[in-house]
Amino acid sequence: MPHIYDRFIDHYAIVDRDNRPVEDTFSERMVWLEFPGCALHPGELQLPMDLRTRGIMKPGFYMTVVLQGTGESCARDGPEKIRYAENRLLGMAIREPTPCLGEASRGPIKAVGAAFPLSSIEQLGLVQDFHDLFKATDRPVFPFSVPAPPRIQAIAAEIISPSLDGPGAKLLMSAQATEILVRALFALRHDIELHNPADNKRTRLQTAKNLMDADLRHPWTMAELARRAGTSHRSFNLRFRAAYGVSAIDYLRIRRLEVAREALVHQNMTVTEAADLVGYASPANFATAFRKHFGSAPRLCRTQPSS
Repeated sequence: MPHIYDRFIDHYAIVDRDNRPVEDTFSERMVWLEFPGCALHPGELQLPMDLRTRGIMKPGFYMTVVLQGTGESCARDGPEKIRYAENRLLGMAIREPTPCLGEASRGPIKAVGAAFPLSSIEQLGLVQDFHDLFKATDRPVFPFSVPAPPRIQAIAAEIISPSLDGPGAKLLMSAQATEILVRALFALRHDIELHNPADNKRTRLQTAKNLMDADLRHPWTMAELARRAGTSHRSFNLRFRAAYGVSAIDYLRIRRLEVAREALVHQNMTVTEAADLVGYASPANFATAFRKHFGSAPRLCRTQPSS
């Protein structure tokens, strides 16, 4: 019977610091889900040694939701290293067979890995979303490392510590793997610049937008963002609205409220915790803004599922 690794990697090896093979130690917890057609690896373990991995990855989408732990991986044809860190969504989209390397330091790791061969992505009807990731590069590999949205973190935590057992548990795991894939592709497409990289003004706008997305707790001012974008305050507002359909201040407000709502629903944060997460010093001001935007009080999100 083929090894589960054979579905998505050729000439693979996982070795310890003494170059001893330890593949089976890590594959024993992996499961193959016929639907959506992926290998899933829920992991909460204490690595007793430093590890190195290598192999030729087949075309597909490979991601890890890291809740705890550190490490790095890279494709041999490029200088980028994808670093493992807490609450990160990282991995690679690969459109042709590619040699890859990885390293993990000894210590605790809490993560969920998912490997989707390209054939599974095609059957799910997501092949265009997959290929869109490569619009900004000619390379066969699209590496990524972005903050894991709260919903993806919550799904990963439930996969590691399932609330069900028996046949229902595997069925739920299939649904969770599918949701992580769809949400990951959406998050990456939302983050990628699908415009001409030679458009320096648009690139600077994107940089300012990325700064807001990366640190919603920071007390951003339009003057600071305009300076980062290399333009005047007025010009920045006009260009940002033309590019993204809303003013920069409205974009920041909406993103803060959306992220706070996800944290309330999927991480069961208190209203005060959610307000602090996205940079509101006053929970009362946060509740007012939340009610105005969503039409209900934030405390209701802790007891009602999102629509």
